[in-house]
Amino acid sequence: MSSLEMGRLLQDKTLNDEPHAGAAKQLNDLGISGLMTLEAIEFQTLELDAVLASCQQLQDNYAQRKAGLPSELQICLHGSATSTERLAVLVQLIQSAPQALWSLRDDSFNCYDMDFRLVALQQHLAILKPLNKKLAPFVNTNALGSISSLQSIQCCLDNAGMFRWFSAKWRKAKQQALILSANEQLKLDDIQLLFPAMIKYADTQVRFNELFAQAPILATSHQGLHTDVAPLLAVREWYKDVKFALAEHFASETGILQGLSVIEKQSADKLVSDYHVSLVAMINCIDKKINKLKLSFPEYQVLQQGDSDYVTVVTELKTIVVNALSVLNNSGIDSNTCLAEFLKIRT
Repeated sequence: MSSLEMGRLLQDKTLNDEPHAGAAKQLNDLGISGLMTLEAIEFQTLELDAVLASCQQLQDNYAQRKAGLPSELQICLHGSATSTERLAVLVQLIQSAPQALWSLRDDSFNCYDMDFRLVALQQHLAILKPLNKKLAPFVNTNALGSISSLQSIQCCLDNAGMFRWFSAKWRKAKQQALILSANEQLKLDDIQLLFPAMIKYADTQVRFNELFAQAPILATSHQGLHTDVAPLLAVREWYKDVKFALAEHFASETGILQGLSVIEKQSADKLVSDYHVSLVAMINCIDKKINKLKLSFPEYQVLQQGDSDYVTVVTELKTIVVNALSVLNNSGIDSNTCLAEFLKIRT
C-alpha cells in the first residue's frame, strides 16, 4: 500500500472517529454549510468576536444611562432585539410628549372618562365667556352666591305686588340684588333683567367645581375664563398614544407608564439626545452584525429569538464553534477540509 493510500486511510479513520463526527455535527446543526472549510469556519469566530465587542460596548453605554432612568424604564436598555424596539418606542413617546405633560402628568389623563370631562370643560367655558362679557360691566360675578339664593331673590322680586314697599321680604331681596351690582347707577329693574344670566353663570360654576372634584388635576390648570383647553387635550391624546404603544410593544410590562410618570424631564431629554447622537448608530451597527450572524448560523434558533440577550447568545454560540473546531483541529486534519467530509463519512 502506498504512503498516499495509507495517509488517506488514516484521514478517513480520523474523520470517522466519534468525537470528530460529533463536533462536525454540532457545527452542521448550527446551519453552517457543508462546503465551509475548517479554516473558513475559524474565520467566523473573528466575526463573533467583533459582534461581542460591539455588544459589550453597547451594554457599557446602557449601564451608564440606567442610573438616570426610573427602574421601570430600564428594560429598554438591554442588548436584545426586543429591547432595541422598545427603546425606539420609548424615545418616540418622549419626543411626542406635549410641553404641558411635564406639569400635568396624572393617572386621570389615562382614563376614558377624561375625554368627557374635557368636552364638558370646553362647553362650560363656551357658556361662561359670553355670560361674563354680558354680566361683568354690571354685576360682581365673583360674589353671586349660590344658585338657590339667586333664585330666591329673583322669585321675591318678580312676584312682588303693587304694595311691595310694605314687604320686609321684598326690601331685603332688593337690598341683596343691589349689593350684587358693580355699578351704583344701575337700577333695580335693570338688575332684575340680569338674573337669568346670573343664575346660569352660577350653575355653570357649580359644574366646574364638580369637574374639579372628579379630576383635581384640572383645577391646578384652571385659569378661569382664560383656561386653555388645548394643552389638556394634547396631554390626553399623548396618554392614548402611550396606551396603544404599551399594548403593542410592552404587553408583558406593566410599569412603563409609571416610569414615564416619574422620569425627570432633564433625564428624558438626555435619553432622547443620547439616542440620536450615539446609541442609534451603535444599535444599527449591531443589528447588521446580528443579521449577518443569523445568515451564517441559520439553525441556531436562540439567535432568532427577539428577547435573547446578544452578549449571552453570541458568547454561547462562540463557545460551541470554538470547542467543535478545537476537537477537529486537534485531529490533525487539514484545515482546508470541508465540513461535508466529516458528515459524509459519518453517515
